[in-house]
Amino acid sequence: MNAPAVGDRLPATEVPAITREKLREFAVASGDDNPVHLDDDAARQGGLDGIVTHGMLVMAHLGRLVTSWPATGALRSFKTRFTAPTPLGARVTCGGKVASVDVAAGTARVQVTATRDDGVVVARGEAVVELAS
Repeated sequence: MNAPAVGDRLPATEVPAITREKLREFAVASGDDNPVHLDDDAARQGGLDGIVTHGMLVMAHLGRLVTSWPATGALRSFKTRFTAPTPLGARVTCGGKVASVDVAAGTARVQVTATRDDGVVVARGEAVVELAS
């Protein structure tokens, strides 16, 4: 595979609609049983319209996007900032593009976003990856 170039886009991936069952499974697996992710009344008391997806679940989907990209070797760093809630039932599309390539170091910096089906960006992040050899 040729080295990626600045501006190259990673193939976008659509996350299946977030369900209550998926949130319960993630709460058990992650240990994050915050009621805003599991109980509508608790979420409303917190000022939300209803339960919202764990931010770390959204981040996991962004991580999957980056690590499944054929140009990726090892993941060196990954950070994400959550910018809006992801409500129950939302569909999220994860996408990314190459921001920089350091051929000497064999790395690329990739900017990623997770966007709800209504066009609202729910997370922005950056990953530094080793390039596959």
